[in-house]
Amino acid sequence: MEHRASETPEDGDPEEDTATALQRLVELTASRVTPVRSLRDQYHLIRKLGSGSYGRVLLAQPHQGGPAVALKLLRRDLVLRSTFLREFCVGRCVSAHPGLLQTLAGPLQTPRYFAFAQEYAPCGDLSGMLQERGLPELLVKRVVAQLAGALDFLHSRGLVHADVKPDNVLVFDPVCSRVALGDLGLTRPEGSPTPAPPVPLPTAPPELCLLLPPDTLPLRPAVDSWGLGVLLFCAATACFPWDVALAPNPEFEAFASWVTTKPQPPRPPPPWDQFAPPALGVTERDLGFWGACPMRTGRREAQAWRSGQMRAMTAKVVGGRGQMGELP
Repeated sequence: MEHRASETPEDGDPEEDTATALQRLVELTASRVTPVRSLRDQYHLIRKLGSGSYGRVLLAQPHQGGPAVALKLLRRDLVLRSTFLREFCVGRCVSAHPGLLQTLAGPLQTPRYFAFAQEYAPCGDLSGMLQERGLPELLVKRVVAQLAGALDFLHSRGLVHADVKPDNVLVFDPVCSRVALGDLGLTRPEGSPTPAPPVPLPTAPPELCLLLPPDTLPLRPAVDSWGLGVLLFCAATACFPWDVALAPNPEFEAFASWVTTKPQPPRPPPPWDQFAPPALGVTERDLGFWGACPMRTGRREAQAWRSGQMRAMTAKVVGGRGQMGELP
């Protein structure tokens, strides 16, 4: 795993596997968390940017100067210290890539919260841009190309994001010249045991949706490719392709039948028939590949597959003006 700056903990053994390196980094960082009585000791807290079950994100201005930051707060009564440290360490290690939200040095803890700062995205998240209609074709291409590059970077370091969705894509300008994948709370080393999502999610792949507690599957980059395919559909249409990727959901059944039928019917089911062939090909490759590269694929085979998959997708998306064809 690579580090962005010299103030991050010392470099690890290049032969060390990702899980071991991350655990060692967490242990080193544990002693570097600064206790403060209140976040106001170091920041001027401006306003709330978002909230969830385990905490919230605030817009804050450091007292020492510099640009405003997004301050992520995790409730200490709900989040394990090790979970907080892992998310912070992963964020620091991958911050070198512009397609991943930069995590800043200096983790804190107050009597109620764990906290760390990240760069602030002025335009919010991608879901906020999809309230009424999908993005124009050029913006879809920009978003998907940047995210594909970010995921390839993560995967090359033995990590899987595991939560690719519009809410976790931060937007820095209205024309999506830069977007970044954030929220690394579920990011784990490849091969980590992964349970089913706690509730049905439209972004979760079928193999995870089929799991029943206490069963798990080893986490593979295929999860991120599936999520990126769903996100591409969302960016183009402003809606999810299905509520859950399982039968008897009619939208998923129609798509799965079209993908798996041999020979494949020439016309896809609605609303997929609104996509021009090049755009449909990108989406189908992400969503239709599941049986070809399941989560049980071996590490070496999966690594070779994912590198080619992400590069091919990026080339397809940015390969020229109008190459994706008209989007809905």
